[in-house]
Amino acid sequence: MSSVIELLRGARPLPSPVEASVRAWRARARVAETEALARTRFVVLDVETTGLNPRRDRLLSIGAVPIERLRLVPGEIFAVLLRNDAPLARDNVVVHGLTPARQAAGEPRAPALGRFLEFLGKSPCVAFHAGFDRAVLERALRAELGVRLPNAWIDLAALAPALVPQARLDGGVLDDWLGHFGISVHARHDAVHDAFAAAELFLMLLARARARGLTTIAQLRAEEHAYANRHRR
Repeated sequence: MSSVIELLRGARPLPSPVEASVRAWRARARVAETEALARTRFVVLDVETTGLNPRRDRLLSIGAVPIERLRLVPGEIFAVLLRNDAPLARDNVVVHGLTPARQAAGEPRAPALGRFLEFLGKSPCVAFHAGFDRAVLERALRAELGVRLPNAWIDLAALAPALVPQARLDGGVLDDWLGHFGISVHARHDAVHDAFAAAELFLMLLARARARGLTTIAQLRAEEHAYANRHRR
């Protein structure tokens, strides 16, 4: 297993505790898509990056909130700021407030991402515009840990209008949906606060999904994908 990890990472060995985290994560079972929503542990997450290009820009921070048995678990929130020594554009710093000094004081990337894997497990991931978060996270995890995520992903930007068409917010941003449901946010463009707000939105959507007879992960994702496919044409 070590040789596989090193091959994906460019043959740089991982510190022993990080490799142990990766091994433990790999050994965990995947969550079946037939699992009932009421029994599933979801992880709602948000990331901050050095820019808006997921294939080029670096991961700066992760905020994640678990939902278990249709309830938030606020005592288990995950938050990490990753070390980044590369200079950032001023406009980018203005958006998320992660100054060069704060980034330089962040956690080393491999151990921090190892902790994130332990927190995430194989739980389904939930995010608003999930394609961006997924691409950024998977690139960082592959580069630092040699890991490819098998986790299912749910995109709230497609799920919300699929389940609440009467809101007429096709193409709406997260703030639009938070306003529609009256969800208040302590601070935007902070990974943890954005993840918490997205988690509250997801709980609203789960209630509507169950009212429509959707009871499994597969059914929820089918609803999301059907909406995305209709609006991709």
